[in-house]
Amino acid sequence: MSKKENMKKINKKSGFTLFELLVSISIIAVLTAVAIVSFGGLNRKTRDARRTSDLEKIRLSLEAARQIGNTYPGDLTSLVGSSLLERVPLDPKGVGYSYAYSVGTSNYTYVLCSYMEDTGSTTANITECASCGTNSCNYKVINP
Repeated sequence: MSKKENMKKINKKSGFTLFELLVSISIIAVLTAVAIVSFGGLNRKTRDARRTSDLEKIRLSLEAARQIGNTYPGDLTSLVGSSLLERVPLDPKGVGYSYAYSVGTSNYTYVLCSYMEDTGSTTANITECASCGTNSCNYKVINP
């Protein structure tokens, strides 16, 4: 091998071209954007599942209270006092979200409402939950 050929091998640099780098960065950016959008929807569905689970837990406690006292309690904190519920559940989103509870005039009916973020999975509209004293609910549980 001559000295000239040896210099060509040394001077030849390997690496990525600018175009290859731009394509790679673009693909990574698109995949990241898709992952972020998909993950955001998953969080909403998870919080909604927690809300429905909390409402079902409250409903079961209310039914147990009715079996004991023949009427539904006036508020949810009395369920905690009578050891039917460990604690009144808090909405997983926190600020601005809550569970609404109202008892019928005869104490033999109730409405339990919550706001669901994934509106495609709700079973009630806003007007049906007005009896809870709030218009921000779109999901309700009533006594059977």
